[in-house]
Amino acid sequence: MSKNGGVFTTTLRLNLKNPQDQEAWDNLMYADSSLPQYRSYTRTIVTAINDHFSRINRPEGHGEETALLKKIEETVRWTITDCLRKLSVTPVPATAEPKYSPETPKDNTPNDENRAAIEAFLDCF
Repeated sequence: MSKNGGVFTTTLRLNLKNPQDQEAWDNLMYADSSLPQYRSYTRTIVTAINDHFSRINRPEGHGEETALLKKIEETVRWTITDCLRKLSVTPVPATAEPKYSPETPKDNTPNDENRAAIEAFLDCF
């Protein structure tokens, strides 16, 4: 940094192979220069730095984010609880041996009539 009549000069180096640096470069390139805070790279960087540090140094800023996260958590918790209340599970008693209908062989392979019905159904798609 050099001091020149109250103006400090520094260099910004961005490694465009680094995703964060690439994102910063893209933001600089596509910032709306019609807005005062983005009229130059310097204004954009000053705005970003000041915004960043004001959020860190301002406890109420963290409170807003914490309140939002808490609200999201409460909403998700309420939704899941509500869904579980509406869910009904009917237990099926266990049997010693599975029951098979006379039309279906025990090895679960369809007979010719069932195979034709399955093929006809699949042909509808």
